[in-house]
Amino acid sequence: MACKYVTIVIQNLVSSNDTIMKQQSNMISFAEKFGTEEKCLQFLTQEKWGLGYSCRKCNHNVFIKGRTWHHRRCQKCRYDESCTAHTLFHKLKFPLVSAFWIVYQLSTLKKGMSTLEISRQYGIHQENAWFFKRKVQAAMQSQGRTKLSGIVQVDETVIGGFEPGAVGRSKGKRRSIQIAVEIEPTDDGAGKVKMINACAVIIDDYSSKELSSGMEKMLDENAAVITDEWTAYPNAVGGRFHITLPSDKGNSMPEIHRLIFNLKNWIRGTHHKVSGQHLQSYLDEFFYKFNRRNCLEILPKGILRSMIKHPWLPFKLAVAA
Repeated sequence: MACKYVTIVIQNLVSSNDTIMKQQSNMISFAEKFGTEEKCLQFLTQEKWGLGYSCRKCNHNVFIKGRTWHHRRCQKCRYDESCTAHTLFHKLKFPLVSAFWIVYQLSTLKKGMSTLEISRQYGIHQENAWFFKRKVQAAMQSQGRTKLSGIVQVDETVIGGFEPGAVGRSKGKRRSIQIAVEIEPTDDGAGKVKMINACAVIIDDYSSKELSSGMEKMLDENAAVITDEWTAYPNAVGGRFHITLPSDKGNSMPEIHRLIFNLKNWIRGTHHKVSGQHLQSYLDEFFYKFNRRNCLEILPKGILRSMIKHPWLPFKLAVAA
């Protein structure tokens, strides 16, 4: 018995060490590619103009040497543009290398990073850290929300602290959200299911109209929907196949309630609190990484590319959500 226990411990340690070594390997690889300002600028230049140059002012497609090697100057109108101009790296207030590493940590760390932690680790003002995180979230949002198909569980919850008297679906000052998770039966024949993809949207209330609007944003029209017995759902699901289950304190749909628990823990543990004005951005960040949890190592480059394609985001627009 003791030998069996030791074997299990060793296997767990080996598995844990493999995970740590893989993370370290990914970090070393990222550092080799983007460890200097020049390497970051080379990446931005290649991604922005690698498929061809077109002048932003006159659409001329021939350029000459610009102010620096990472600028392009139009041969016709002489408009000079840097590789960061009109991207989410435009007018960056701190080193570009730091920006790349922040993207790496926000996309690969399971719990992400709060703006306070970004400010502390990189020695930048918290307002600049918050603004840059909003840019990263905007890049995540720009890749779109994949509509869920197949068998989908749908439920609602509230985000916010405890409020006396606000029980059940009464929310008080808290924000209501609708969550959907696509599930699939496992191959072990034990009747268990695994979560495939998930997403969430903010809703104003629990009426059929509002729940229907949320599902239109998240669900494919052919999805089969599983909900609890809330009376608004039969009219909200539209023509989709619909199954209702008794709530049973969440035991009837353990997968979606586990996801809700993890979401709330992520907000409380990493961010402590999130303003209702920017809650949707944080929801999109959480589910963006959840849906790509099996390929985290390739996320940083994908987000960096999206930040190059995304138009510049002024601070006023970021604050206004």
